[in-house]
Amino acid sequence: MAINTYPSVLAILVVLSGCATARVASPGPETDSPVVDAERVIAGPVEADSSTLDEDIESQLVRMARAVRGPESHLLPIKPFGVSWSPAAPAEGSAFGIVIHERPTGRVPVTIEGEFAEGRVRFGILRGQWFGVAAVPIGISGVHVLTLRMSFADGTSYEQTIEIDVAPTRFASTNLSVDSRFSSPPADVLERIRSERKMVREMLETVTPNWRLDGPFETPRPLDITSPFGQTRMFNGELRSRHTGLDLRGRAGAAVRSSGRGRVVFAGRLYFAGNAVYVDHGLGVYTGYFHLSRILVRAGAQVDSGDMLGEVGATGRVTGAHLHWYLSVGGQTLDAGSLLRVRLPD
Repeated sequence: MAINTYPSVLAILVVLSGCATARVASPGPETDSPVVDAERVIAGPVEADSSTLDEDIESQLVRMARAVRGPESHLLPIKPFGVSWSPAAPAEGSAFGIVIHERPTGRVPVTIEGEFAEGRVRFGILRGQWFGVAAVPIGISGVHVLTLRMSFADGTSYEQTIEIDVAPTRFASTNLSVDSRFSSPPADVLERIRSERKMVREMLETVTPNWRLDGPFETPRPLDITSPFGQTRMFNGELRSRHTGLDLRGRAGAAVRSSGRGRVVFAGRLYFAGNAVYVDHGLGVYTGYFHLSRILVRAGAQVDSGDMLGEVGATGRVTGAHLHWYLSVGGQTLDAGSLLRVRLPD
């Protein structure tokens, strides 16, 4: 009986497999990409999802394949995995989260590697699902391809690509007056500055192989923005830098809290950042907290989201007391406020 029905079952498998695969085409309807104002941060997560396969068809495919090939067969169909990302249209200079949803095919990846905008996307298991955070560099917008490469325990692999629309961002500019030793550092501190930059760069390029997170990212202080990420800055009339953080209002001595669970990898004083703390959240994602008046943690400490790291201050290159909230993903500096729109696996 099995020999007689095998060709027809296989034909149904091929037809259904083609139909189901064709339905994973796009995360949603095409829309014009909005220009994102860097001074406006929306805390609520907005999510897109390419997981549009019909679950009934999926289940039928699995049952028929296992009936013909056996429950442990390596020839079970490798179906496109469901992929969701948040926010739905990530902005230039931001981070966005990616969740891989396993399908009922019996195929479970043992590793996942990703690539987006020529940057690597690292994935790890969080809350029982594969999760990664991707970086959108400054200078790109429009449609870009997310490539996912999955490997399986039997040595096989699978590649899936998804188009993601990136919204452009308008970055503001400003002119600031600061102590001349910060706009034009004296020669005797240049070596210190170079050494600190090298240390920080090497630290941020160090990748912890697993997620340390246990919940969504939160603001280290109330979200009252005094200076947006990406702002081009003139110090004492000379163009010096692009603002690398998101400045949040705060009086000297106000609490600064960790925006997510992680490990403190640096707690000390830097020339430009003043009293600073860096927290490693895993897989190349770091947050930083600058210009503190007091540091209340030590390097090596494990912190949970909301734990006190220090107090607002005006140390380093500043015009007044505030918190400079910093984000690095895979060594790329991004808008820390974008973390608030990243949705973790349920």
